[in-house]
Amino acid sequence: MKRNSRKKTLSTSLGTSGGRKAEIAEKALRLVNQEGLKRLSVARLAEALGVVPSALYRHYPHKDAILDAVVELVGERLAEHVEKVRREHFSALSRLDALLAQHVLLITSNQAIPRILFSEEVIGDADHRRARLGDIIHSHVMRIAAIIAEGQEEGEIRSDIAAEAAAVMFLGIVQPAAILWHVSGGRFDFSAHARTAWKLYRECLQPRKDVP
Repeated sequence: MKRNSRKKTLSTSLGTSGGRKAEIAEKALRLVNQEGLKRLSVARLAEALGVVPSALYRHYPHKDAILDAVVELVGERLAEHVEKVRREHFSALSRLDALLAQHVLLITSNQAIPRILFSEEVIGDADHRRARLGDIIHSHVMRIAAIIAEGQEEGEIRSDIAAEAAAVMFLGIVQPAAILWHVSGGRFDFSAHARTAWKLYRECLQPRKDVP
């Protein structure tokens, strides 16, 4: 009886704040990290939060709605990383270096990220989620391209390359390595790869000395 009473109280609290939706999505991301996508459901999420399922249905009526929220959460994390490196670093190359480190940490500390980005279970037949994930990644590319363009204006990055293409190449350091790290169960040394690839990428970006 006491246990049911506690769940009812938590259920009520979940419905009183708009910020609870973010809290629920965060918990869902943690569950995917710990247990994988297959176990994610409204019932399992409610159990993990210590509430009855009806407390969540007003926010997320089914698993697809939860996945939509988790995709949005990943997008927010990516945007936050760019803002963080902008605040803490003052040159384009140092920002890119720090952003790469943030991406590696995000993925290696959270198995849920590659599961979400590379899983057919997330994309599946949900055209709206596929399109939204595409928008999130494109926005992230453009934020990185803006950093590169600023470096070009400052003369730190060569001006004879397209900033957007260079931004896609930057993410190319991360994505294939993230897949290798994920499918190898962490045996692939993602961090070592990122350090080596960054040196090559940085050399490609630096102004060519033989060009006036």
